[in-house]
Amino acid sequence: MTLFGYTLYDVLQTLIIAIILTMSVLHVTRKLAPKWAYGRQAALAGLLSRSSRPALIRRLGQFMQPALTAGGGCGSGCNTCASCESNPDRDTSTSASQATESKPLKFTRHI
Repeated sequence: MTLFGYTLYDVLQTLIIAIILTMSVLHVTRKLAPKWAYGRQAALAGLLSRSSRPALIRRLGQFMQPALTAGGGCGSGCNTCASCESNPDRDTSTSASQATESKPLKFTRHI
């Protein structure tokens, strides 16, 4: 079976690759630019949630609305990097010596 000269296998393969690529780009964007991604997601959810839209589209907009989060940075209570002074899990004895100690790179030749 062909569709515009393409087989069903070609169409499905392209669709699957496009879905995987889109999900990967979204994941990387959320990791590297979280504030920007949050803003774009909130804007899209706001557009979909308008009262003039059909009920199914409004429900999708409400589902896509990002959750409210506390601001990042030290003192926010996130405890993800364990480097904040306010973090109770921070080990102050080793962090100062690790910050000043530098280790040169060693390159070895493998034949």
